[in-house]
Amino acid sequence: MTFKYLYLVIILSCILSCKDKTAYTANNAPTENVIQNFEAVSADTSGIRFLNKTQESQNFNYLIYPFIYFGGGVSTGDINNDGLPDIYFTGQMGKNKLYLNKGNMSFQDITVTAGVEGVYNHWTTGTTMADVNNDGFLDIYVSVAGPGNSRKNLLYVNNQNNTFSEQALKFGVADKGHSIQSAFFDYDNDGDLDLYVGNYPPSGFNQKNDFFEKHMKQPNLEESDKLYRNDNGRFTDVTLASGILNYGLTLGISFSDFNNDGNVDIYVSNDFNSSDFLYINQGDGTFKNKLQQYTMHTSNFGMGTDAADMNNDGLIDLVQLDMMGSNNEDQKSNMSAMNTELFYDLVDKGLHHQYMKNTLQLNTGMDNFIEIGEMAGINYTDWSWCPLLFDMQNNGFKDLFVTNGMRRDVNNNDYNALFRVQKAYGKVKLEEYVDWVKRMPSTPVPNFAFSNNGDLTFEKKTSAYGLSVEGFSNGASYADLDLDGDLDLVVNHLDMTSQVFENKISTKSGSNYLRLKLKGKEDNCFGIGSKIWIYNNGEKQLVELQTTRGYESSVEPIVHFGIGSHQKIDSIQVFWPKGGIQTLYDIEANQLVEIKQESRNQVQLIKEVNPKVLFSSAEPDLSPKFIHIENDFKDFQREVLLPHKMSQQGPALAVKDVNGDGLDDFYVGGAKNQPGQLYLQNNENSFDGVLDDIWQLDKAYEDVSAIFFDVDNDGDIDLYVASGGNENNEGDQLYQDRLYINDGTGEFKKDTNGLPKLYTSSSVVKSVDIDDDGDLDLFVGGRQTPGKYPLPTNSYILRNDSKDNLIKFTDITNDIAPELTNIGMVTDAEWADINKDGKQDLVIVGEWMAPTIFINSNGKFTDKSTVYGLTNFVGWWNTIKIADVDNDGDLDFIAGNIGLNYKYKASAKEPFKIYAEDFDDNGSLDIVLGYYSEGELYPLRGRQCSSQQIPSIKKKFPDYSSFSKASLTEVYTPEKLNDALTYEAKTFANSIFMNQSSTFIQKPLPYAAQTSSINDMIIEDIDNDGVLDIVLAGNLYGSEVETPRNDASIGYLLTGIGNGEFHTVSPIESGINILGEVRSIKTINLADKKGSYLIARNNMNLLVLNKNK
Repeated sequence: MTFKYLYLVIILSCILSCKDKTAYTANNAPTENVIQNFEAVSADTSGIRFLNKTQESQNFNYLIYPFIYFGGGVSTGDINNDGLPDIYFTGQMGKNKLYLNKGNMSFQDITVTAGVEGVYNHWTTGTTMADVNNDGFLDIYVSVAGPGNSRKNLLYVNNQNNTFSEQALKFGVADKGHSIQSAFFDYDNDGDLDLYVGNYPPSGFNQKNDFFEKHMKQPNLEESDKLYRNDNGRFTDVTLASGILNYGLTLGISFSDFNNDGNVDIYVSNDFNSSDFLYINQGDGTFKNKLQQYTMHTSNFGMGTDAADMNNDGLIDLVQLDMMGSNNEDQKSNMSAMNTELFYDLVDKGLHHQYMKNTLQLNTGMDNFIEIGEMAGINYTDWSWCPLLFDMQNNGFKDLFVTNGMRRDVNNNDYNALFRVQKAYGKVKLEEYVDWVKRMPSTPVPNFAFSNNGDLTFEKKTSAYGLSVEGFSNGASYADLDLDGDLDLVVNHLDMTSQVFENKISTKSGSNYLRLKLKGKEDNCFGIGSKIWIYNNGEKQLVELQTTRGYESSVEPIVHFGIGSHQKIDSIQVFWPKGGIQTLYDIEANQLVEIKQESRNQVQLIKEVNPKVLFSSAEPDLSPKFIHIENDFKDFQREVLLPHKMSQQGPALAVKDVNGDGLDDFYVGGAKNQPGQLYLQNNENSFDGVLDDIWQLDKAYEDVSAIFFDVDNDGDIDLYVASGGNENNEGDQLYQDRLYINDGTGEFKKDTNGLPKLYTSSSVVKSVDIDDDGDLDLFVGGRQTPGKYPLPTNSYILRNDSKDNLIKFTDITNDIAPELTNIGMVTDAEWADINKDGKQDLVIVGEWMAPTIFINSNGKFTDKSTVYGLTNFVGWWNTIKIADVDNDGDLDFIAGNIGLNYKYKASAKEPFKIYAEDFDDNGSLDIVLGYYSEGELYPLRGRQCSSQQIPSIKKKFPDYSSFSKASLTEVYTPEKLNDALTYEAKTFANSIFMNQSSTFIQKPLPYAAQTSSINDMIIEDIDNDGVLDIVLAGNLYGSEVETPRNDASIGYLLTGIGNGEFHTVSPIESGINILGEVRSIKTINLADKKGSYLIARNNMNLLVLNKNK
């Protein structure tokens, strides 16, 4: 063994041997001195002593069977119809347990007499209670996985006397797959319960992209999830016929009518690189996987899921868990870096964009979801298993509980590095595997509880709720175990006694509730699949009765509503499966109401369509068609720690009548090596492309901005195109902007002499007559110094000196606006008279910049941002519009940032930082991003990525553990950081800046407008109420692969309500559904549709958004 490897082994061995040993007792002491919602019920009180214990041996351990820590599930339900919910636990290597609820949080173990302890040597996982034979008593279905070939799922049929008979073979549901969870639901709306079985084939564990591509394209029935149709009490395997045949590593399944068409859909959460499945029910007994049409990205290591209406808008949302560490140390010591090439290879193979984080998919009602986990604050909860969305506080909003913990830190980077080295040198023998497993660090962690704030955000309340028990938790269920009107928790731990947590919220005032027990007709006694609405004083809530939830678990088949301080409910509507509707009025609070399905009102539900949407979108009728095709440039190979790609800034878009026929025409720019295109409108709302060589000849340029204006005052419209991008080296001639002169008929010729030679990668061009000589001058914004992020670059003011048919623009920046030299990374600009002196001032925004005002004083422009109170609002601004949004007579700013749903966070107290310096003295510029975690400033990127840029980091920090604890100054030294170019972003909120006595006050836009970056906007009075409204769109797809792309905008309409306040119009009402990375929105008048919006998207086709009459 070489000295290098010997040194690594010694260091890592010391680290691992010093790791704290696992504590096997629960730590119930909260860290906050508060009144707790939940109290752990002692085993002496509850009688519950179920222990799911792992038994590691030489022949059976994680290195031999990596599923050993998957844990067990729990289901709750009233098995004997005495009104008290009972509890069933599954254990992987031991016997299952059934506890009969005796009241007052006391339970009796009746496992043996009930006959439900499982089968010897069966590895049981998920459990679901359901009335399979429709006799009014809950049966128990148990999923079975584990090694060997003797697997088969178990069905315990309730004998109605506290005993059960195992009858899986008789009913046709003895599935032999490696099952993790199963669920009963009515997929074909025939009134009985069908069965979905989620399987996790061991062959897929930790495989490469090629493996998943092959198996997902060519799945086989043996390894697939299964769908069984209930045919008069016996189940038929319809996996193939229904379109469910798949290959995935299933860890979670959720059932809901996601698209509100009256049919139950299925979400399947898959581990590793196997994409999830979203099976949309076609209503004819078949399903289609619509995952990539409905979601923009998902979790990577998909764990458990739950589906519920999180924000009370009547649409079912979805939460999915992953395994990202909850703090800086865990993230850097236990998680390996994502490989950029492998990530894009996965996407190129047709799999989805997947990121290691929890995801919260918000249902838009437009047959898609937007993922808002970052903004919601629930993204990182360590290695998590079971999410449950339910109202912990009885306040009408569904909170989130997350079980958490991995028995051993199998992803510990230092352990894995040591193991790989030892194994490579033949130092690891098979018989020593168990010893190596026991050397793995083991870190008990608390679960997470999040309170729903009712505004799309959550607040961590683990300690406040009394749920900060440290351990390794897997399955969980909720039920009102003591019948006091609130939901209690049951958690199945690994290697620790399982626990019951009693909810005490019902003892507090303002914690009223209503519980509903449905009695269905035909073959669905418990009304599974029903939708229940309650209405009260203009408020509404929706619950879909599906019992399989979370991870390996199910909940009691009772519908629970928290209603806060309300003493009664105005009305309840039950939408039964198969279409029956039942309404109850004036129901008193704080009771259990039994609702029996009636025979009348059996009407067929159809998907509701809102006929009064404000907008409709369509692809414009173009000949030839145009799709912006972004060239594939490897930004991250040149700049390893670049936060996002800088090479995909287009397309440019400009709209004007260029041929004088009264119809708007447009120019759309191409990416590098793609020609731009001029389109002339005809009288039929369609556009004809002008096939001219000038666009083809200039295809090597990347078009990022364009403007039509009359350059030479000859009465027609000419074209200026700004060249940008990051592909070429600094100072390359392909960054030269271009000017095309119109002959008056829409024919253009390139002018090669009229512009000064300014080889700057540009971003924006805006025209105005700054010198009052009757022609239009230009501001040109510089976007970047290619290959040297985040160095500032120059912006320019070009004076129009054209005359006598000679086109000439002169760079007068140094004369009238010298502060524009190296001003920053400009993204947008506007001319406006800010100080009401009759002169046009300049407002610019940019990345790592604050909104900046240059006041025009006697023809000179001076930065007055400090005077206007703007200098602290440094952000990643993309766009700015100027208008009087509060009708007070002065001009306000509306500015698009990256939003509050991005991985990066920024505030005045804890800014997001960047440092640019040659940190390792090798002659190249290095990028260091810094972020705050728990009050300390750390490097954003991990040891592996950081050392790719600066190899000396590996020598300074020979292991991941030491790097994970190191602050930014400890990694890079204060001296180097002080010498670096430094920027601090202090706000990422999309914002309005209200002009108040010549000082601007920041006011963030509504939360719905914070879900992604805003790249462009239209400001006008859309609803004709005298108050300005906003149409906005954006997204940022080019983020580095450890940062989920900013893709949660489908465009929004914000209607002004006065005083600078705005109301978010739901997509269902507005009709706006703009997918993709929007770069530009321009107003365009069509032949018979005035005031439409033309939308340009990166790497996509164009869209037109029309106003409906």
